[in-house]
Amino acid sequence: MTKQLVFDLPQRTALGRDAFLVTPSNAEAVAVIDGLSNWTSPVQWLYGPSGCGKSHLASVLANQVAVLAFDASQLTEAALADFLGAPKGSVPDVVLIERLEGLRQDGEEALFHLLNHAKNSSTRLLLLSQIPAAQMTGQLPDLSSRLKAVPAVAMHLPDDALMRGLLAKLFADRQVRIDPRVVDYLLPRIERNFIAMGEIVAHIDQVALSEKRSITVPLVARELDVMALDKNFG
Repeated sequence: MTKQLVFDLPQRTALGRDAFLVTPSNAEAVAVIDGLSNWTSPVQWLYGPSGCGKSHLASVLANQVAVLAFDASQLTEAALADFLGAPKGSVPDVVLIERLEGLRQDGEEALFHLLNHAKNSSTRLLLLSQIPAAQMTGQLPDLSSRLKAVPAVAMHLPDDALMRGLLAKLFADRQVRIDPRVVDYLLPRIERNFIAMGEIVAHIDQVALSEKRSITVPLVARELDVMALDKNFG
C-alpha cells in the first residue's frame, strides 16, 4: 500500500543528549561530554576518522552549554582577541577547536596561548581532530609537547549496533518510520560513517517522496545501484 505523505518536511535532526546513541564505538567519548563538570583537566581531546561522530557529539554539547567554536584553520591571535579580553562573567562554558589537523603555522602561537588560558582560568577547551597528537606536525616545540599531554579519547567508525540505531534515527529525523527489513538490507551495503549514511537516507527519502512510494527493499536496492553508478561515472 502506498504511504500517503501530506507534507514534505525539511530534515530536523535530533541533537539532544537523549537522542545520541551510545555503543562501545563511542562510549568513552560520550563519557567525556557527559562528565563535563568533572573534567580532571581543563582541556580534552576527541579524535577519529571523518564520519565517526565527533561533530555530532559536539552539537550535543552545544545544546547543553554555551560553546564558542573555532575552526583550527582560522585560528589566529586576532580571532582570539575578543574572547581572551572578554569580562570573566561573559566567557562560554566550553571553547571548541574543530579540525585541529588543519591548524596553520600562524595559528600555533594562538593555540598555545589558548591552552595556557584554559590552564589558568575556569575555561574548558575541547579539541577535535581526525588524528592524534603523535601524528600532528608543527613548528612550535612547546605546543607539540603540550598537545601530547592533553587527555585524548579515540572515536571509531560505527559498529553494527550503532549503524542500526543511526539509520533508524536518520529516517526518523525525516519524519519516516522505516521497516526493519530496509535497515537490515542497508547495513552491510553502505559505508560506515555518518556522512555517507546521511546522504543515502536523504537520497532514498527524496526519491520515495517524488515517486509517492513507500521505502521498501526493492526501492532501496535500485537506488543504491543508481548512487554507485553516479559515483563511478559522475
